Amino acid sequence: MIEYYEFTDEEGHEARCEVDLSLFDDAPQAQKPYLLWLFVKNSDPLDNQFIDFRNDLIDTLQTQLNASYAGTIAKDGWCELYFYADTPKVFENLVAQTMGRHQPYAYERSTTRDGKWEMYLERLYPDPYVALTIQNRHTVEALLEAGDDLSLEREVEHYFYFQTKSALERFLQSLSAYGFSLKEYVEDNDSDYTYGAVVIKTESILPEQVKETTLMLYDAVLQEHGNYEGWSTVLG
Repeated sequence: MIEYYEFTDEEGHEARCEVDLSLFDDAPQAQKPYLLWLFVKNSDPLDNQFIDFRNDLIDTLQTQLNASYAGTIAKDGWCELYFYADTPKVFENLVAQTMGRHQPYAYERSTTRDGKWEMYLERLYPDPYVALTIQNRHTVEALLEAGDDLSLEREVEHYFYFQTKSALERFLQSLSAYGFSLKEYVEDNDSDYTYGAVVIKTESILPEQVKETTLMLYDAVLQEHGNYEGWSTVLG
């Protein structure tokens, strides 16, 4: 599954990352130890002509090199495309052939051995905080598609699970100062994280508010080594 997120790089520049999340469960793949990368001079990763080129390149490398598309980082006017393959042979030829079928781009390309898939696991794959923002975006987009007015305050439910009842109680106590209240206790007897709770708070679900609330809750749940399972609400 292809997903995207936005971030600020080490130099303070805004950037966008597209990543194939489906590779994570099998990463690193020992049979594909080579990282193939192509940097294309293009400032808009959503430009239709660039997307056509990218899709053609993905299909070409998959078909003729059995390469897996890992993702793209777009920043500073460049789109950095990354692939993993069992061999770097003919990569440059395939890139040149694909380029020939599309508008000319300035580009750089190379290959390197990356048996641990460090590029994918450490730079492309989202960390837990970013994964939370992706989940938030999907929930908000679903509400917008249903005609929701995000600015309207309403009761929002958040779901948590812990390995011990004492950790759960400490967590709930820590939330009392932030206006949250306990709706109900829940249990998951099929998981190591058995002890759960649903907490509620009345507020808007504007993206900025959702981000602030969920990141605060995520930090709080980490203090007690629990899991935050996300949030839900009714249409406003």
